[in-house]
Amino acid sequence: MKKVTSFVAALALSAVALTACGSDNTASNTASPSSGGTAGASPSASTSPKNVALGISVPGQDLPGLEELAKKFEEQNAGVKISVARAPNEQYEQTLKAHLVAKEDVPDLFLQWPGRGKIGVAINAGYLADLSSLGPVADIDQGQLSPFSQDGKVYGIPWAKNFLGVYYNKTLFEQQGLNVPTNWEELLEVADRLQSAGVTPFAFPAKDGSGMFTWYALVPSTVYAKDPDWDQKRYDNQVQFATSDSWKSTGEQLKLLLDKGYLGKNINGLGNDSANALIADGKAAMIVNGNWAIGDYEKLASDAGITMGMFAFPGNEPGQPLWLSAAPSTGLSVWSGSPNQDTAKQLIEFLYDEENVPALIGSGQFSTLKTVAMDSNPIFADILDIIRTGSSYPFLDVGWPAGPQSDAFTKETQAALGGASTFEKVLEAADKSWDKSVESGN
Repeated sequence: MKKVTSFVAALALSAVALTACGSDNTASNTASPSSGGTAGASPSASTSPKNVALGISVPGQDLPGLEELAKKFEEQNAGVKISVARAPNEQYEQTLKAHLVAKEDVPDLFLQWPGRGKIGVAINAGYLADLSSLGPVADIDQGQLSPFSQDGKVYGIPWAKNFLGVYYNKTLFEQQGLNVPTNWEELLEVADRLQSAGVTPFAFPAKDGSGMFTWYALVPSTVYAKDPDWDQKRYDNQVQFATSDSWKSTGEQLKLLLDKGYLGKNINGLGNDSANALIADGKAAMIVNGNWAIGDYEKLASDAGITMGMFAFPGNEPGQPLWLSAAPSTGLSVWSGSPNQDTAKQLIEFLYDEENVPALIGSGQFSTLKTVAMDSNPIFADILDIIRTGSSYPFLDVGWPAGPQSDAFTKETQAALGGASTFEKVLEAADKSWDKSVESGN
């Protein structure tokens, strides 16, 4: 247990030692896995390696059911002993990075954040084992796996997903005889009818980043459903934002919402609290936000005596697919230098088994596995199908260099919304910021 103990000491935490049932031997993490174990095999007492110590490191409260399921795995696999170490995100990330660079005292399994600047660094350094053959991979949407993948191989398996959509005053929709829109034309029709009834279609708190969120919510359908490899082509200098028909048309969609008055007035001075008040008072009907804000809208609905719902932002044309903007959680990876890779992969298959996932990720989360249906908040009723089985593309900052989301899709977008710039200039700023960030290694 030297490796795990050293890592835990570095975290200044006590590892949770989970003693294997029925084992008379002290587990050693240098013990070799049995030849019967395979990367994709389901864990069982008859095929499990003997006398293996696995160390797992996780940040914060991720995988809340990990300790409980680790005990269960030990009970089914005599001779396997598991230690779990937890630490705050920043401390966890710094400590793990130091041990990976030194290639000493590295846990067998650990969580990685998605994206080129996170897990991508570890992949390029050769720190991670290929997990492509594991069972859960086939049941996870490619949009959730891509931030953990490179050159067709998967190096991390995400356990939950966040998403952006449109919260709406369901009571108001029912009063106006409106249905949830499923494409761009239907959205414009809904907005027009709301405006005719004296209701501002969207509360749009551009002061607090709603402009960026709206880009994020639109482009999975308008850009990436047509070309999932667009970002890679941008890295390869094969495409540009400013000359891309799909990006330009998305900018035109935003401009149309603005010009029609569907976003309201003085939006650059509107913050989230004021925008939510417009929803509660029935003065506005819809607002773009993420699932992390569900508590705000539960309280809003209760206080205002209304019913709230949520749907995917329909930027798609009729007959074209509607994609969701969804970002994966951290993903579970295996250290490429671990002598216990077979057992570690068996554990991953066990943790991501359909029966175990609800306990692993906890209540209120959405599993990345299409085969797992979690209990859900009623507000999410209209968006559940696409969350569970639909296609998605990650939040743009996951796969992008550091600059464009701030320089173009926040700052320049705010300027365009206020009339001081244009959406064409937003895309020009995105190209400039992208190239600058890539050149500087950010």
